[in-house]
Amino acid sequence: MPEFTITCRIDAPVEAVWAVLDDFGDIQRWNPGVKASRLTSSGPVAEGSTRHCDFSPFGGVNERIDRHVPNERLTVDINETFKLPISDAIADFGLAPEDGGTLLTLHYSYTLNWLGRLTKGLTDRRLREGISGLAESLRAESERAVGRSS
Repeated sequence: MPEFTITCRIDAPVEAVWAVLDDFGDIQRWNPGVKASRLTSSGPVAEGSTRHCDFSPFGGVNERIDRHVPNERLTVDINETFKLPISDAIADFGLAPEDGGTLLTLHYSYTLNWLGRLTKGLTDRRLREGISGLAESLRAESERAVGRSS
């Protein structure tokens, strides 16, 4: 299973970063790679909560929260994909306080399907770019929320 880790310093307290991540059904509000998203489960966001995301320009995923530790960790199981070169993935967001801000550690692992194996180099590169963009969008939205937008 291919995997990589992205680390990013966010100039916002852990609680502000968590507030963005914990708005699980509304990721399209701050992540430009997501065209539409919605919760597909009821109740408060917690372990077991699910959502569906449609990507620009195509494809989509169904996801479930496997680990939900407020202000520390959110682990998302991408358990169903549509028109993508992967069959599943895990996105593990770790948050730690650092000098008045937050250190984000985002570990991403995935399984290539037949299309992904056929285009492995391109798929790996695009996934890294996309997940790096996700981390950058999370940084920008968290900093905007506390008035420290750069």
